[in-house]
Amino acid sequence: MTDINIKNKPDLKQVKIIRDIMFIIAITVLTFVLAFIFDLSERYYEWSRLWEQYQADELIFPLLSFSIGLIWFSWRRYREAKAESIANISLLSENRLLIHNMTENQQHERLFICQELHDVFAQDLTALRTYAELIQTIAPTENSQLSSTTQKIINHVDKLHGVTRSLLKTLRPPLLEFGVVMAVEDLVTQWQHTHKDIQCQLEFHGMEPDLNEQQLLTLYRTIQEGLSNIARHTKASHVDIELYFPTDQQHSPAMLTLHLINDGVEHFQTEPIKTGLGLIGIRERASILNGHFNIGPYPPSGVKLELSFPIQKQSIA
Repeated sequence: MTDINIKNKPDLKQVKIIRDIMFIIAITVLTFVLAFIFDLSERYYEWSRLWEQYQADELIFPLLSFSIGLIWFSWRRYREAKAESIANISLLSENRLLIHNMTENQQHERLFICQELHDVFAQDLTALRTYAELIQTIAPTENSQLSSTTQKIINHVDKLHGVTRSLLKTLRPPLLEFGVVMAVEDLVTQWQHTHKDIQCQLEFHGMEPDLNEQQLLTLYRTIQEGLSNIARHTKASHVDIELYFPTDQQHSPAMLTLHLINDGVEHFQTEPIKTGLGLIGIRERASILNGHFNIGPYPPSGVKLELSFPIQKQSIA
C-alpha cells in the first residue's frame, strides 16, 4: 500500500540497517574464502614482483590511502545531508504548525460566518418575506401590479433562503451537532441520491465516542472527499464505508479508524493522488490529530482509503 502520509517507520529502517550490515559481513567473509582458496596474497606477491620496476608492490598503500579518503569524503557528505535533513524536519514542523493554526482560524471564521448567516441574514430574510406576505394580504386585490411585485419579492427571498442554507451546509454540516453517525448517514444518503448507479454500504462498529470539533470535521471531510473522488475519477459500482469506533477503554489513547473502499480502479497510480489538493488537505488534518492517512490499491481492482487517529479514553462513550 502506498502511504500518502509518509509516516515514520523505525522498525523498517532498523531492518534495512541490519540487512546492509549483513551484506557487508557476507562480502567480507566471501572475500576471505576466495583469498583462502586461490591464495590471493601469494598471487599478488608474484604479480607485483613481475612489475617491480614500476613499484607495483607499493600500489596497495595509495589504494589504502584512497579508500580512507573516500571514507572521509562520505562522512563529510553524510554530515551535510544530516544537517539538511534536520533543517528540513524543522521546516516541516513549522509548516505543519502554521497549517494547524490556519486550519483553526479558518474553522473559527467559518463558525462565525455560520452564526451571522443564521442569526442575522436568515432572520432578516424571514422578516422580509413576512412583510411581503403582509403587503399581499392588505393590498387591494385589484392592484395586480403590486401583487405581482410582492410575489417577486417573496420568490427572491425564497431563493436567497435556499442559497443561505446551501452555504451553511457547505461551511459546516448542521447534523454534526448530533454526532458523526447521523452526519455521515445523511452525507451518504444525499450522495447516493445523485449516484444511483453506485451501491454504497455504510457500517459502524462499536459505540460512537464523544469527538471534538476538529475530529468530527476531519472524519466528515475525509468521507466527503473520498466519495467525491470516487464519483469523478473511478468507474466504481460498489463502495464500502466502515467506521471502527474504539471499544477497549483499557488502552489510552484508543484509535478510531475509517476504511473507504471502492472497486472502480484497474490501474492504481500514486502521482495524481499525491498532488490532489483535497487529499493533501486530509493528510494535513490527520497529521494535526497525530493520525495517519493512507491510500493504496485494494485487490483485485479497487482502492482503499484509510484514516486513523487517536482519541482519549475519556472521549469514549
